[in-house]
Amino acid sequence: MIIIRISIYGHNMKTLKIILVSGAVLLAWDMPALAQETIEERLANMERRVQYLEERVAAQDEVIVEKDRQLAKLSRQEDRWFNSVDLGGLVEVEAAYMDPSRGDEESDVTVAEVKLGVAAQITDMVGAEVVLLYEEDDTDLEVDVAAISIGPFTAGQYIVPFGVFESNFISDSLTLELGETRESALQFGMKSGGLHGAVYAFNGDLDEDEDSEIDSFGATVGYSAEGEGMEFGLNLSYISDIGDSDNLQELVTDNLGENGIYSDQVSGWSASTLLRFNNLSLLAEYLGAAEDFEIGEMEFEGEGAEPISYMVEAALDFELAGMPATFALGYQETDEAAALELPEERFLVGLSVEMMDGVTLAVEGAFDEDYGDPETNDYSGGDADIVTFQLATEF
Repeated sequence: MIIIRISIYGHNMKTLKIILVSGAVLLAWDMPALAQETIEERLANMERRVQYLEERVAAQDEVIVEKDRQLAKLSRQEDRWFNSVDLGGLVEVEAAYMDPSRGDEESDVTVAEVKLGVAAQITDMVGAEVVLLYEEDDTDLEVDVAAISIGPFTAGQYIVPFGVFESNFISDSLTLELGETRESALQFGMKSGGLHGAVYAFNGDLDEDEDSEIDSFGATVGYSAEGEGMEFGLNLSYISDIGDSDNLQELVTDNLGENGIYSDQVSGWSASTLLRFNNLSLLAEYLGAAEDFEIGEMEFEGEGAEPISYMVEAALDFELAGMPATFALGYQETDEAAALELPEERFLVGLSVEMMDGVTLAVEGAFDEDYGDPETNDYSGGDADIVTFQLATEF
């Protein structure tokens, strides 16, 4: 406890009273001024804070306006065609051992195929596609596809829908070797549910009577359905001149020579089917001419040829060391196609493994029975064996 004691003696009492009274008067006089200064200071501080907040809100408004402008710009850009462009490609490298029916054994490593494609969906109705192709046998880079689609209409260069050519093997099927047709064409196609169809027309390179006009045409119709653990597909197609297929066109042109005239169109047709049950699939396809060529255009055993081909495949999907794999067996056959240097029969066995996403390693054994040699009148044929390893990447 602290005790403060004040002692006042004699005349000092009067003096102290005067001092205390004077101090009280002065304090009472200055209190309103002190209170007034505190309120002004507070008002000034509030004004400065309000001004600061207003400046912050204005700055935030500018940021919001700029963000809205950027979002509107991005929204407009999303509708532009370059935001709907897809780029893809394929590289296939093959190592093969060949034991032909005539001649010496061979082996080689080749860049079998390179593809680079660009597809753009310009609007909801308009699309375009360009695919560049390099094959070591041809040595030149060429335009494989260059097409524009407007709704159901397609115009440009592409593989016309004659044949399907699906396969589980490395080598091209004999139906593809006979029927693949790349042309600059006009096409109208429709699809409704599982039903689809198309008609097309083009100016074939094999012209009758040296006419140059759009006089070749074709049509295709198909149906496909999928369910739990199953898939079914059926396709039928027709072409007014199978002579316009890539391989037949080259052969017929060589046989006719510079002054030869193509006598008449030779129509062709194709049928294919696909059945898939869980991990087992079956493929079958037939493709061929519906009538004979003239003997000077394509010959077989002294008469005009009527080339045909067909194939059947069975494939089983399974896992190999945790990787997706497919084992396939196949049989293919041609008739009256010796002039195209195609085998008469081919047995195939193959295995492919998807080592990682987009990378596949495959091996195939192809065992051919060839046609005889017309130059020596030897029609007994001969065996040819080819083993191929392929490393392919797709992106």
